[in-house]
Amino acid sequence: MASLPSQTMSATQIARLGSVGLHEVLNLFSGVSVKDYGGIGGLKTVSVRNMGASHTSVIYDGISISDAQNGQVDISRFSPDGMAAVSMSIAMEDDIFCSARHMTSAGVLRLESAAPSFDGGQTAVRARMGFGSFGTFMPSISIGQRLAGRYVLKASMNGTFSNGNYPFELTNGRVTTIERRSGSDVRSYGAEVDLHADWGSAGRLKAKVNYHDCERGLPGSVILYTRNACERLWDRAALANVMYDRSFGERWRFHADAGFSLSFNRHLDTDPVYPEPQDSRYLQNEYSLSVRGLYVISPRWKMSLAEDIFVNTLSSDIPECPFPVRLSNMTAFSARYESMRLRASAGVVCTYINEYLQTGEAPADRCRLSPMLGLSWNFHRNLRLRVGFKEGFRAPTFNDLYYARVGNVGLRPEIARQCNLGLTFGRTWRWGALDVTADAYHNFIKDKIVAVPTMFIWKMRNVGQVSMYGVDMTSSVLWKVCRTLSVRASGNWSLQYALDVTDSDSKTFHHQIPYTPRHCGSGYLSLESPWLDLSYRVTAVGVRYSSGQNLPSNAMQAYADHSLVVSRTFQVGRRGGHDIYIGVEGLNLSGENYEVIHGYPMPGRHFRLTLRYKY
Repeated sequence: MASLPSQTMSATQIARLGSVGLHEVLNLFSGVSVKDYGGIGGLKTVSVRNMGASHTSVIYDGISISDAQNGQVDISRFSPDGMAAVSMSIAMEDDIFCSARHMTSAGVLRLESAAPSFDGGQTAVRARMGFGSFGTFMPSISIGQRLAGRYVLKASMNGTFSNGNYPFELTNGRVTTIERRSGSDVRSYGAEVDLHADWGSAGRLKAKVNYHDCERGLPGSVILYTRNACERLWDRAALANVMYDRSFGERWRFHADAGFSLSFNRHLDTDPVYPEPQDSRYLQNEYSLSVRGLYVISPRWKMSLAEDIFVNTLSSDIPECPFPVRLSNMTAFSARYESMRLRASAGVVCTYINEYLQTGEAPADRCRLSPMLGLSWNFHRNLRLRVGFKEGFRAPTFNDLYYARVGNVGLRPEIARQCNLGLTFGRTWRWGALDVTADAYHNFIKDKIVAVPTMFIWKMRNVGQVSMYGVDMTSSVLWKVCRTLSVRASGNWSLQYALDVTDSDSKTFHHQIPYTPRHCGSGYLSLESPWLDLSYRVTAVGVRYSSGQNLPSNAMQAYADHSLVVSRTFQVGRRGGHDIYIGVEGLNLSGENYEVIHGYPMPGRHFRLTLRYKY
């Protein structure tokens, strides 16, 4: 068991659930919330325990996916199809052999793509075609090729295309009408090439090139009968990364990687209120270098040292852009002790940030130490106690610092403190297995960056403070009914108090922060047999508020989203080397008209058909 909460879903579990969107997988994790702005291609961001999406690191095959402009990563660009595992760690990761930049985040989302499975051959093929309601098509193909024994080449492509014109209910007083979402179309595709080299004792090399291109409509919020779809967004992102790993005997391990990423965004707003269309374009670049080493002192003691250097730049065609360049240097030292009953890890990260501007005054240099500690004690048979503390931070984004008159170069980083106390139980029997966890936590964010109105304009300020405490509970069970039938069930529930404690005289003091329900939970039940697999999942969210004031007029209704998947995998060919998967999904079966973000209605009842081929 991990010293701090960590959850993982394997490729097999994802396939059973029929999940096509990464947000559908993450909705089944405890303590994890996804903000969904509606539609097939709507923006989606993830946070842990209501700390905010900017406090969550997203790591794809060991590569950090970042956004220095606004600090939030749109996870809709990633598909769980073809993933070996999706995992979320809250606070400190259990593996101390990781990069320094990830150790300061409140949560770490790791996405690991599946390596080709050759099964004795030289070529591996995986293809999928998904059909959904509202004119949705989701093709993907992946081809792996073994080269000269030591090298493996993998190339893949995927896409999502949809007109997104789903119906929704619009209520105005006593009148309810059926409207259709307009301007929520999406055209997205991606391509990736991986090269793996295994040189034995000389080390292992991995190189990746990834490209993502997306054009989508931004339908905006629904305000009575106003349905003007005047905004469009173009996103183009490319990254290249090379990693090298090598072990020197049984005591030393070394890792180095270097990468480059580029992100282009274009936002077009043709609303008639503007005298001319608002066409803004942004270009971000990141150059990164990471080196780390692990030394095994003894079978029980390990220590790690990591050094990360990365440079972020931003350019734009808006007149106020100062063309910032940010240099970040992070050094992390961590140690871990592990015995039969006790596991303890501790670390500290030193961060230094320096910025340069082409025009204007640059902010002062920032330097901070961030400590962390995790402890797991197996005090009685299958019972384990875990305790953790971590202090992290997030630097102000480029938008916080420089965005057109709203920015403030004097901003301090947000400081986030996390405390966790948990109890876990896990046991395996011949008939199956049972795992149960319960964690109580307290989080506190100091110097929260918020927009504050001044005499004439809004301005970013370090005035916010948020206190968060609650309980996360999870349980999962496997029941082997007989040799040909298994039942799996999993569920989680969270009680959350995320309170604004900024100003005791404020109207929002001790009110729940926006979009944070007091109660929420999710779960799934699956039946597995040689003839048919059946999976049911549900996500339930309680009442929450769309504004900082918890008034009845700001309350958003509770909802429950139910989905059902019926699937079967056929093995064909003389040796059964060809797998064909057919899955039919019914989503939001109750047809409930709900919103995750106020004014952005989610699709009602809809369906998907997925065909998958693997060789």
